[in-house]
Amino acid sequence: MEKRVGDVMVPIMEFAAVAGEATAKDAVAALKTGRGYPVVLVLENGKVAGMIGLKEILRGLDPVMFKKDTYGGWTISPDWKEPVLFTGHFQERCAALAERPVKEIMVPVPRRLKAQDSIVKAAHIILSIGQEPVPVWEEDRLVGMVGMKEIFAEMVRELDSGGGGSRGKVIFADQYRRKARVTTTTG
Repeated sequence: MEKRVGDVMVPIMEFAAVAGEATAKDAVAALKTGRGYPVVLVLENGKVAGMIGLKEILRGLDPVMFKKDTYGGWTISPDWKEPVLFTGHFQERCAALAERPVKEIMVPVPRRLKAQDSIVKAAHIILSIGQEPVPVWEEDRLVGMVGMKEIFAEMVRELDSGGGGSRGKVIFADQYRRKARVTTTTG
C-alpha cells in the first residue's frame, strides 16, 4: 500500500513554538533549539497563527519601507543595490529586528496538504512553490509538516526495497581529482 503524507510527515509536536506577543529575538532562540526544520510556530489563543523560518528572519532585516514593490511613488527593483545609507549597519539592523513582534514577520500557515494526500503531491508543492516544509492538516487541525528530507527518505526505502542493489560505483570529487588528469586550453 502506498504511503501518504501523514505517514512520512514530522509531527507538529516536534516544532518549537512561541506566543503571538513574542519578539523576533524569542523566535531566533526557539529556532536555535529546534530539532528538525528551522521553523517556529506562532501561537495565539491556543491555535497556530503563523510560522517563522530563516527566510522570514532574514526578511526582517529589510527596512520596513522596502517591504512593498513601491514606496513613495518609487518602484523598488528586486535587483536593487544597497544604498550607501544602509552600508555597515548589520548590527543595528539585527538589534532593531530583535525587538520586532513575531506577528510582523511571520507568514500564514497555508492549507495546501492534507494528511491523506499523496507524497507525489507534496513533492510537487515543494518544487512548484519553493516552500519547505509544507504544513499538513487534518480537517482544521495542523498535524505536521513534510519536506524534501521525508520524501527523499521514503524514496530511499522504496529504491532499497526494490532489490537488485546499486549498479554504479560512487566516485567522490576528491578521488576523481587524484585519478584524473585535468588539462585546460586557452584560446
